[in-house]
Parts: sequence; C-alpha cells; structure tokens
Amino acid sequence: MNFRTCHRGLLGVFLGVAWVALVGASFHAIAAEPPRSSVITLDQYLNEVKTGNKGVVGSLKSAEAGGLRSDEGKLLLSPVLYSDAKYTSDGKIPPFSFLIYDTAVSELLSVGVSQLTTFGLQGKLHYDLFSTNYNNASSPFFPLPSSFVFSYANASPVLELTQSLWSNGFGRTTRATQTQLEAQALASSYAASYEAKAGMSEAEVNYWRLAAARQTISVEKEALNRAQKILEWNTRRAQLHLGDEADVLQADALVKSRELDLMSAQNEERSASLAFNTSRNIDSDQVSEQLADLDPEVIEKVRTPARAGVRDDVKAAEQSSKASVAQSLVATEQDSPTLNLNASVALNGQQGSGGTYYGTLSQSIPASFTMNRPTYNIELVFNAPLDFGVVSRSKQGWNLEHVAADLKYDRKLFEQEQNWKDLSQSLQEAKQRFGLARKLEFIQKSKLNNEKDRLKHGRTTTYQVLLFEQDYLQAQLLRIQNQVAVLKIIAQMKLFGENV
Repeated sequence: MNFRTCHRGLLGVFLGVAWVALVGASFHAIAAEPPRSSVITLDQYLNEVKTGNKGVVGSLKSAEAGGLRSDEGKLLLSPVLYSDAKYTSDGKIPPFSFLIYDTAVSELLSVGVSQLTTFGLQGKLHYDLFSTNYNNASSPFFPLPSSFVFSYANASPVLELTQSLWSNGFGRTTRATQTQLEAQALASSYAASYEAKAGMSEAEVNYWRLAAARQTISVEKEALNRAQKILEWNTRRAQLHLGDEADVLQADALVKSRELDLMSAQNEERSASLAFNTSRNIDSDQVSEQLADLDPEVIEKVRTPARAGVRDDVKAAEQSSKASVAQSLVATEQDSPTLNLNASVALNGQQGSGGTYYGTLSQSIPASFTMNRPTYNIELVFNAPLDFGVVSRSKQGWNLEHVAADLKYDRKLFEQEQNWKDLSQSLQEAKQRFGLARKLEFIQKSKLNNEKDRLKHGRTTTYQVLLFEQDYLQAQLLRIQNQVAVLKIIAQMKLFGENV
C-alpha cells in the first residue's frame, strides 16, 4: 500500500466519522427534550387533578350534595307552620230579602301548625278569626235604627285529625316516600363519588403512562446511541478495508430503525403529556415538570390498596334498588282505594251584646277558649277507582320493576366480587412478570456487553451484536411495560373504597 492509497483511506475514515457525527448531532438536536423544571410527585399531581379537574370537582360536589339531601325525607314528618289571610267585599244582591245591604265585607285569618306521623295520622291545630260587616243594612219587614251596624265575628281554635286506613294505610306511603327520597339522594351521591374516584384513577394511570413514555424515550436514545457507535465502528473498518460493506449497511439500517422507534416514543410522550395535562385541566401537550423516576424499586414503594368495602357504584345500585322498591310501593298505594277517617273539634267564640251572639272580634276572642258553643265533626271518606283491569296491570308492572331492580343490584354485586378477585390475581401475576422482566433485562445487558467485547477482539460478528442489542432493547421495554401494568392495576384497585 503506497502513501497515496493510505492518504485516501485516512481521508475516507475522517469523512465517514464526520458524517456520522454530523447526522448524530442533527438528530440529537431534533430529539432533544425541553428543559424540565421541578419534580412533581404522584401525590402532588393528584392534588392538582382534585382541585383543577372540573369533572372531578363537580363529581365531588355532587357527592356532597347527595349526602346533604339524604335527610330530605324527614321534612315529611316535621311540623309545618301555615297561615291563610283573606279579604272579601261582596256587593251582589243577597238571596234573602229579610236583610238588604250594599256590601258584605268579610275578613279571615287562620294560623296553624300541621304534622304528619309515620303511622299515617295527619294532625292540624289552627286558630281562625272570621268577621263579616254588612254595610247599610236594612230590612223591609222591620225598621232598623240609622246607627245600626250589623256584624258577625267568630274566633275559633280548631283541632283536626285525619287517619288513613286503606291507601297509605297507617303510613305505608309516607314511610316509602321517605325511603325513596333518601335512597335517590344516596344513589346520586355514591354514583358521583365513583365518578370522582374513576377520574382520579385515570389521572394516576396518565401519570405513570407519561413516566413510562419518558423512560422509553431514554431507552430508545440509548439504543440509538449504541446503534450509531456500531455504525461508526463498521464505517471505520470499511474505510480501512477491514470489514465488509454489508456490515455498514446493516448497521445503518439499525440506526434508521432506532430513529423510527425513537420518533414513535416521542409521539407517545406527546399523547401521554396531553392526557396528563387534560386530567388537571390544562390545554397543552407539553409538561415541563419532571416526574418521579420509574425505577424498578418503585413497585416495592407503592402501597397496594386494601379493600375498604363495597365499591361506590355498587352502593349506588343498592340505593337505586331501594328507591325502586319504595317507588313501587308508593305507586301501588296511589292506585288503591282511599278510606280516611276525619275528626275535628272547634271551640267557637261568639259573644255579642244584648243577649245576641253577633259582635266584634275583640268580644269573640276571649270567649273562644270556653266550651260554650263547641263544634264536633266525624267523617269517613271513601274513594276507589273502578277500572280494576288497569289497576291490576299497573300493580303487576310496579312489582316487576321491584324484581328487576333487585336482580340488577345482585348482578352488580356479583360483578364487583369477580372484578376484585381478577384484579388481585392480576396484580400477583403482573408482579411475577415484572420480576422476570427485570431478571431478563439484566441478563440481556450482560450478554450484550460480553458480545461487544468479543466483537472488539474479532471473535464474533456485527450481526450477532446487533441481535443482542435488539434483545436488550426489547428486555428494557418489556420491563417498563410490565412495571406500568402493575401500577395501572393498583390504580384500578383504589376504586374499591379509598377516599378521593
């Protein structure tokens, strides 16, 4: 080999190395990550989701609202204050000619308290004031003095009792309505709570997804760097006529393959970043914070959730079943005949002058608390629908609604048990796969390093190194995949009772 040949060979090696360095630098500049700011832990991220995600915040408020509304049924049995005030001026011709007047002015004021009991008894205690004045009253049968004022006043404390005997017999509808209102509110609360937990679980999965995407990029970059070094080494050997051109082409193909894999990993990171930010209500596909390292030891640090009880969506189904049963009973009672026993007693204050009982309210009120002129009333009221066919079909329909609600709840409960068993078993299996993946990654790394040393001493081929490098890359990605699978299962298990 003469000097000119040697000079051309060295020049070729220099140009080849420069080209590889230029390509590597250019690609590295394209693939460079933006600078990261402070580290955001999983707990910090979930706190941002809890306060920033409008869906989660709305679900939490709905859950709180349902809990507060669960006592609404108690209002049915609470005392109710009511009043009625009425003023009437009547100028029509009176039906009886023995008393003629221009207008009859009536005033009514009633104030009372009513309360319903659990056994269907409705009680009312009220005080009524009533007065009527007949303006310019006269009689065609006997003369009246010009100063005569004809008025009537009555003051009356009244006690009314109503007991249902058939429909809503002894308070069945009342108690069912209470149950229905409470169950509907609790069902809404539990369903909203489950939605909030599902949103938080999804956010936790998004956190680990982004962490895995970033680690995958790191692994792909290392693989690309190794592929570029192999390409450089084979290029130098080819320039020095110590290697085959096929090795260069094979190494170059590996570089292009690694560039493609890295590009795919970067695309996944962008998608994972978008999901990461979406969970915390940020419109961006860029995450500037650093995430917790997804090292293999993180599996040992993460606490496996303990089952706290029935899942919230199953609790919602249980309350919906109760509400359906109560609604069925209320509807059935409404279609039943009505038989009510009404009783009342009123004390009447009617005190006038001159032996008459016509006077003013100031005269009647003191007399209203005496037993001079009491009023007693007992009444039995009955109503019944006559279309017995419609009533019968309606009752059958509501009974089927009751049965259907129970069946749906039983199915939900069964699915919950199966889901927990599956998650528990899947977690054990995922941890076992993760342990094997870690061992496989260590073996493949040791195998690759050993084969690279053999290549330097000419004891193996480039193709063999490339195969081992591919094996190591797949082992790394497999370990990341199995690690994230464990973390995803743990996030799903948090739906079984952990507080948001």
